[in-house]
Amino acid sequence: MKYVEQIKSIALFLLILLSLALTFTIWTFTPTHETIAPSAIVEEPIAEIKNTEEVVRPVKVLFHSEETVTGTDEQSSIEAILDAVQLWEIRDIRLVQEEATPDAVESYMHSSERAVIYYPGPIPFPVFDSITNIADVAIPESSFNRIVIEWEAPANDQPALYFINTVSGRIYKATIPPAAFKQFEEEFVTKAAEYETYITDEAIGSLPIYVQEGDVEKPRVNYLLDEISTARFAESLLDSPGLALSADFMTQEYTDDSGALMRENSNNKSISYVQPKAETSDPAIPSDLLFDSLGYVNEHGGWTDQYFYEGMNSLKQQIKYQLYIEDLPVFSTSIATGLEITWGVDAGEEQVYSYLRPTYQLESEAEKRMMVLASGKDALNAVKQLDTDLSAITDIKPGYKLTESEENKLITFEPAWYFETNGAWAELTSELTGGRKLGLE
Repeated sequence: MKYVEQIKSIALFLLILLSLALTFTIWTFTPTHETIAPSAIVEEPIAEIKNTEEVVRPVKVLFHSEETVTGTDEQSSIEAILDAVQLWEIRDIRLVQEEATPDAVESYMHSSERAVIYYPGPIPFPVFDSITNIADVAIPESSFNRIVIEWEAPANDQPALYFINTVSGRIYKATIPPAAFKQFEEEFVTKAAEYETYITDEAIGSLPIYVQEGDVEKPRVNYLLDEISTARFAESLLDSPGLALSADFMTQEYTDDSGALMRENSNNKSISYVQPKAETSDPAIPSDLLFDSLGYVNEHGGWTDQYFYEGMNSLKQQIKYQLYIEDLPVFSTSIATGLEITWGVDAGEEQVYSYLRPTYQLESEAEKRMMVLASGKDALNAVKQLDTDLSAITDIKPGYKLTESEENKLITFEPAWYFETNGAWAELTSELTGGRKLGLE
C-alpha cells in the first residue's frame, strides 16, 4: 500500500497533461469549410433579344417593268426576298457616283427591269455585311437606303446590284453570280405581277414617290393599356437604383451612384433616362452607332414590340427605332412611338447619354375591325392641296395613328395616310383624302 499515493500522484499528473493538450488543441484548431459561391442574380430581360436582321428591315419593295410598277409593304413577302439576298455572294463593291443628281438617281432606281428595296434609314455597309454575305475584304463605311436589283442589263453590260443613298446621291455598284439574277427573276419578278400597282405624281418630291394606286385595307386595332412598371426599367437601366423625390412629389424618378437619372413620363406613356456625365459633341462611326445601340437595347430586353430601325444622325450620335404594327409605322402627337438613343463618352468610355422609350406593351388585343383607307391616287391629290413646298416632300405612305381613350384603359391604332417633310411626319386628314370607311370585320 506504500505505492498508492505515488500512483495517485502520477495519475493526477497524467490527467493534467491530457487536459492541457486538449485545451491547446481546442485553442489552435481551425475548421475547414467548403467555399460557398454566392448565387448569381440573373436579371430577367424585359423582352426577348433580337438579332440585327430582325430590327434592320426594308419596309417596301417595288418592281419596275416596261408597262407598270408593282410592289408590296408586307413583311412576309419582303422576308422571302431577303432570304434570297442573304444567299448571294456580293463582291467588288465600288463607288460609281459621288454626288449623283436627282435625275441620275431616278434613272438608276426607276428604269424598267429593276427591283428597288426601300429602307427607312441609312444602312452602313458593315451592318449589311453582318446580315448578308459580302466577299470583299475591304468594306466601305458608307451608307445606303435603297438597293436596286437590275436583273436585265443594257447591251454590252452585265446585271448588277446598286446601293444608293438618296440623300447624299452616292451610288455604289456590286456584282453577284449571274445565276442569282436568273433565280431572282424566276422566283420574284414573275410573282410581282400579282402585287398591287403603284403610281406616282411628278409634281411631288425631288424623286418619284410611289404609293399603292387602289384602296388600302388595314385593320383598326384596340389594345388594353398594359404598361411595364417604371421600377422594372430602373432595375434594368441603373446600377442599384434608388427612388428619388420628384419636384411634383408624384412622378417616379430613380437615380444611382453614377448620377444617372430615370424618370417616368405618364403623360405620353414613356420613360426617359439620362447620364449627364456622358454628354459629348463628338461624332460617331455609323456602323458602331447601330451595333452599339442594338446591343444596348438587347442588354435589357427592350424590344417589347415590333420596332424597326428608322434612322440616325451620326454627327450627334443619335439613333431611332420606330414602332410598327400590321407592317406599318405608328405615329402619335401625344404618346411615345419609338426608341430614341443618344450616345456620349464618360472617362473615355462610350455609353448612353439619353434614352427615351414607351412603357406600354401590346399584349392584350381588345378589338379589331377592318377599315378601307382612301386610295393612293386620292392621297396624292390630297398632298397637292397642301400649302407646302411639294418638292420638299420625301415620302407618302399609310401608317397608324395612336391615341388613348379618355378612361386610360385602351389605346387605339387607326390607319391613316401620312407624308414626310424634312424628317417629320404629318397626317393627311380624312377631309383631304376623302375619308375612310369600315370594311368587313
